[in-house]
Amino acid sequence: MSYNVQGHGRLFSRRYLEGIAQVIREAEPDVVGLQEVHRHTWHSRFEDQAAMLGHMTGLQIHFGRSFAMKRGEFGNAVLTRFPVVSTEIHHLPGPGEQRTLLHTRLDLGEAELDFYVTHLAAWGRWNRAARGMQISGLIERLRQRNEPFVLMGDFNTVPGAPEVKALMAEQVFRLCGQDMACTHRVMRQRIDYILGDAGWTTVDSRVLQAGPSDHWPVVVELHRDSL
Repeated sequence: MSYNVQGHGRLFSRRYLEGIAQVIREAEPDVVGLQEVHRHTWHSRFEDQAAMLGHMTGLQIHFGRSFAMKRGEFGNAVLTRFPVVSTEIHHLPGPGEQRTLLHTRLDLGEAELDFYVTHLAAWGRWNRAARGMQISGLIERLRQRNEPFVLMGDFNTVPGAPEVKALMAEQVFRLCGQDMACTHRVMRQRIDYILGDAGWTTVDSRVLQAGPSDHWPVVVELHRDSL
């Protein structure tokens, strides 16, 4: 599952995170990539949203900071049922707010999987150049990998945008769930994605039109003959 939880929504509802956690619990995903997670910011009423979502879902949580917000932090996170071997945060190039790639290596039992979560620059075509630089950073980091991986996140642009086309032109990436509906309930556009290396087959894919965030979560079921 990829889910932009719009963490600042906690400002407007005391039960906001409970709504996010309920969507995750009902979907029962093995791994969730979260974006717009706040820790100890005024937007989150100074709560640690990563720790709270881990507690509410019963999943392991690993947070990756993208940038500081006064005494708090803003970034991505991973919720998972699998043991975590390691985590790394990679800074992506580009102007404006710092964007990052959270890399978590998961122990699936018989093999390990590289799981990546990112959140690219917002504001549509006005930040296209920044997103292009960030996607170039993603490509540079992932194109040399020979091991299985899954990449997901809020790319903040539609499938036909030049920067997404540049990403998909790389043979190492495969879009999971090509017929998915829109993922942003306000803009009515698809801007959230799950991708994998060429060894994955998408068994099922859907957008869950549920939850309090302005983004709807994307869920895919993936199959691989061997890892």
